[in-house]
Amino acid sequence: MNEKRTKSRSYSANAGTLAEPKSGASASVEQRSNRRRNRGNSDPAQWQSADPARIAAAIAAVTSHGYAIRFGYTRDGGAFAIGVIGDGEPFTEFIRPTEDIDVYLDGIVLDYGK
Repeated sequence: MNEKRTKSRSYSANAGTLAEPKSGASASVEQRSNRRRNRGNSDPAQWQSADPARIAAAIAAVTSHGYAIRFGYTRDGGAFAIGVIGDGEPFTEFIRPTEDIDVYLDGIVLDYGK
């Protein structure tokens, strides 16, 4: 009765059944898709959804202090990544696409505005 498994198992789309995990690139894509679906948003982050005026205001606010700001995505493209360099230790904030990116940009302007 004490069988040792050499491979881990994960739940499949059919609730209650177990399936052998996939391997390779297709498994990574499926895992990201499942995570986004579980968070309530199957769409990845897209900077096109942000207000350009708010992006410009955030850039102006941060750079007015001599700091740099970096805009990007997480490695899997599932969330926004905003980094500030020059204000102590460099840091990166991650914002999910389910959060309002414009509200976050407004917060940067408030934090770094004159």
